[in-house]
Amino acid sequence: MIIYKKYFFETAHFMPGFPKKHKYSKIHGHSYEMVIYIEGNIKKKNGWVFNFEDLDKLILPLINIIDHNLLNEINDLEFPTSENIAKWFWKKLIKDIKQLKKIEIIRPRIGGCIYEGN
Repeated sequence: MIIYKKYFFETAHFMPGFPKKHKYSKIHGHSYEMVIYIEGNIKKKNGWVFNFEDLDKLILPLINIIDHNLLNEINDLEFPTSENIAKWFWKKLIKDIKQLKKIEIIRPRIGGCIYEGN
């Protein structure tokens, strides 16, 4: 069984390495949707794969670090692509969520990425 939960956050960033006049080199913001997928068996004790309240206790403190902040100033997000955001969350969560299947980062109406811990 695979379960998922959605989270939302807003951030600002700029892309290092682009010429100063390029639009990516200027600070700009994005809205993100993140979907956390967890795979496992349904536990007989409570009838679920993973408790969403326990998931929130792990995810929300991380979202508080990046929400409404400049990603470039956060360790391991100096090159703040959707791909690196997904990897950042993965590295922080995998030790506590062994059943973590994948993390999807979505920029609404644009696109996104799916990271499976490869």
